[in-house]
Amino acid sequence: AMTSSGGHRQWKAYGAVSAAKASLESYCRQLAFEFSEYGIAANALQAGVTDTPALRKIPDNEKMLEYALMLNPGKRLTVPEDVANTIATLGLSENTWLTGNTIRVDGGEDITG
Repeated sequence: AMTSSGGHRQWKAYGAVSAAKASLESYCRQLAFEFSEYGIAANALQAGVTDTPALRKIPDNEKMLEYALMLNPGKRLTVPEDVANTIATLGLSENTWLTGNTIRVDGGEDITG
């Protein structure tokens, strides 16, 4: 499941999305609790600010991109390949013990701001 830092931060006019993201993260933890005994993992991925067509539809997206780049200790934005590589790793059949987590795929962006 995909989430965002909006699940634990407050932004103007983001209330409905924030509530949905927080709920999604809780649901992933519940799924992990219920299905772990069957070897089924459930995690949420929290990608950093990623320059995608969807992000470009958000008003003032340029400010989001600039701010994220300024905050990120990795000195770059998250790219779709970062997220895809994490999904591929989590999809390995041996990877059932990592469950119930919200995994940040952001180069450290969220811990700085």
